[in-house]
Amino acid sequence: MTGRSLYRVLRWVALAAVAPVLWACNARTLERPQITPEQTYGKNFAQTINRDIDLLFLVDNSTSMKPVQANLTRNFPTFMTALRAIPGGLPNVHIAVISSDMGAGDGSIGQCNASGGDNGIFQTMPRGMTCMGGASGIMNGDPFISDIGGVKNYSGNLEDVFSCIAALGDQGCGMEQQFGSIVRALGADGAGPPSENGNFLRPTAYLGIIIISNEDDCTSGVGPNFYDTTANNSLDSQLGPLQSYRCNEWGHICDGGKPIRLAPTGATTDMMPYTSCTSAEGAGYLKTVQETVGQIMALKNNDPSMILVASIQGPPTPYVVKWKAAPVTDTGPWPYVDAACMSTTGDGSYADPGVRMAEFVSAFGGNGLQLSICAGQYSTALMRIAELIGQTIQPPCIMQQVAYKPGTMDYDCTVTSHSKDSLGTVKDTSLPACGGPANQGPPCWQLVDGGGAGGTCAGGKIVDPMMLMDPNATMGGSQNATVNCSLCDPMHPDATRGCN
Repeated sequence: MTGRSLYRVLRWVALAAVAPVLWACNARTLERPQITPEQTYGKNFAQTINRDIDLLFLVDNSTSMKPVQANLTRNFPTFMTALRAIPGGLPNVHIAVISSDMGAGDGSIGQCNASGGDNGIFQTMPRGMTCMGGASGIMNGDPFISDIGGVKNYSGNLEDVFSCIAALGDQGCGMEQQFGSIVRALGADGAGPPSENGNFLRPTAYLGIIIISNEDDCTSGVGPNFYDTTANNSLDSQLGPLQSYRCNEWGHICDGGKPIRLAPTGATTDMMPYTSCTSAEGAGYLKTVQETVGQIMALKNNDPSMILVASIQGPPTPYVVKWKAAPVTDTGPWPYVDAACMSTTGDGSYADPGVRMAEFVSAFGGNGLQLSICAGQYSTALMRIAELIGQTIQPPCIMQQVAYKPGTMDYDCTVTSHSKDSLGTVKDTSLPACGGPANQGPPCWQLVDGGGAGGTCAGGKIVDPMMLMDPNATMGGSQNATVNCSLCDPMHPDATRGCN
């Protein structure tokens, strides 16, 4: 299915002295208002609703992540409640968990082995408090959770099964390779996914990637040499001391250059704040954000509407380099990046600036969502991720009041169907409103209530997906439609159009 690019177009009365306020169903996709005669809503969407989604959770399992994992599993039921509130109920889900541990170097780095760590393999070992009788709850030896049309491969509650396998602990490699683990798990590197991961990816399903990590990605692009501990273990070596700061120094560009390694005055009290840091794309040592995005996009034929990415991470700013006493004899103190945020719960958890991960999420536009890992509870973050999923798999949500055609009780909307023939040529067909004097039946359009209380479009209107389907034709996966509706302007009532 194609053409799910999401947009909002707001227009208002020309020559008006005051611009009207328009509340959007999905504010993150609003564009700059254009001054034209009236307000309108517009969106392109899948004409055949696809409720299949493959959700991959990457959970950082390095030191200090236990409180974060506890927060995630404690609030995961909120995520499931929000998913079940989507019109139509729980989507047809595959849910898998991977770690950030891809190993590092020759095995001399603590907690980092030389054989690829977990290597992107799905984690199903029962570790959490909810594990039933020491088992994960996933049946048949399957490597991921599956719940499709009510047919599930687990016993008990989905929330408990997820919590059982998502509590990965904090003994993983401290050189986190979030990008590398995701790409390997999905076989996006061209080598195919690990055989242990089974048939997780469904060709026509949406792909959702959710990252929970308190440090930035440090996936090397040059093999084990970046993690060398033999020739690179001091301030005067090429790569610097072997610590996580190496990932910052060679992975980020701050205010036009690499974050500095040497303390300005040689003191542990020195600090260097930076105002603008980005991924050091093409610097040669770390896997680029651009390459990672391209590999993930290729999994869905470069259709960005089929991919959702969310991260619960440290914000990119503030970014401050500080120094500490070297743990071994060296020519000066060793650098580190100060935490960008601290947890509000008092559990001691923190997060470093997630510069590269933030850029990865942003590359997916309106289908990307970056949230703070330092929030007291992750219930709000998980609910927002669930809402993003709901907004993707259901028809357009119109929260504003839709105007009638002047002097009628008919909504002032147009719906155009776009379909491809066998040669790939797109045919546009204007669909009529359902009912009317001709008692028009499908394919036609009508607006219906958006899911009731608790739904992702509660209080709004959606285009009824069932009425779009032609009963005499097979709807291909490439079929989509565009809806445009005139909206009431709260600053300019018009009784002839039902705008009071």
